[in-house]
Amino acid sequence: MQPAPSKRARFLHIIVGGWLLALGGLGCTSPPEHGGTYAAFGALDTIEATDTPRDSALAVLARLDRTAFDSAFARLDAYAVTRDVRTEQLDTTGATTAYRTRTLRYPPGTGPGTIQRADSAGRFQAGGFLARLTPSQSPRARPGNLAGQALADQPAYLAPRTQEAYRYALRRDSLLDGTPTHVVEAKVRSGERGADRSIRYARLTVDRASHELVGLTTTRASRILLFRERSQITLRLRRAPDETWVPHLTRVRAVVDVPLRAPRQFRTVSAYRGYAAR
Repeated sequence: MQPAPSKRARFLHIIVGGWLLALGGLGCTSPPEHGGTYAAFGALDTIEATDTPRDSALAVLARLDRTAFDSAFARLDAYAVTRDVRTEQLDTTGATTAYRTRTLRYPPGTGPGTIQRADSAGRFQAGGFLARLTPSQSPRARPGNLAGQALADQPAYLAPRTQEAYRYALRRDSLLDGTPTHVVEAKVRSGERGADRSIRYARLTVDRASHELVGLTTTRASRILLFRERSQITLRLRRAPDETWVPHLTRVRAVVDVPLRAPRQFRTVSAYRGYAAR
C-alpha cells in the first residue's frame, strides 16, 4: 500500500522548502529546453550479495530502536553548532550548473543562526510554481526535522506485512565513526510484488550494542497528482561531546517533474560540526 498522498506531499514540501531556503535571494531564469533524462543516482540503490540469511537481516530490523534517530534534530537546541550547507543545481548529465554555499553558527535554543560565510556561482531556476508549494524561509532559519520526513511511522520495508516486497542483505562488520554497526539493506523486488512501493531502496546503519538507528539512506520514486518525484536522502548521526547522538550529515538529491516545466534536479548537503553544550 502506498503512503497517503498527504504524507507524500509533505515530503515534497520539505524538499522544495530546503531548496528555496538555500536559494534565498537568487534570481530565477526561464527553464532551458530539456534535452534528455537525468543521470541515475548511482550505486547506492544496488544491494550487495551476502551469505547472511534473510531472517538475520529481519531480526536486526525487528530490534531496531528509532529513539536517537527520531529525536536527533530536536536535540540541536541543546548545543551551539556550526552547519555547512551546499546546494547545487544539476544538468541532465549530473554536472553542476549553479551552486550556493553557506556556513552558519547556531546558538543553543531556538534562535536563528548567524551567517559566517556565503558564496555562489551560476544561476538557479527558482520561483514559479515550485515556490508556491511552501512558505518562504529566512536563510538564517534553523534546520527542519528531515529525519521525521525521511522515515515514516512504519515504512513498507519495516512493516512485517509488506516486507515480502523487498530483498534484504546484512553486513555485520561495519563502523560508523568508530562505533561497531550492522548495515541492513532493503531493495524492492522486481515484478508485481514490489511494483507499488514508492521506497525503492533503504540502507539502515544500526548501533550493534544499543540497536539504535544512527544512519539511513533511502531512494524513492513516486507520483503525487501531476508531480513525479525521484529522490535519494542520506542522514547520518554522530556522537556529541556528551555522547548524545546528533546530526552529522544530511544529503538530499532529487528530481521533481512539474507540468509544463523542465524537470528540476537539485542536491543539498549539510554537515554539522563544532558542537558545544549550553
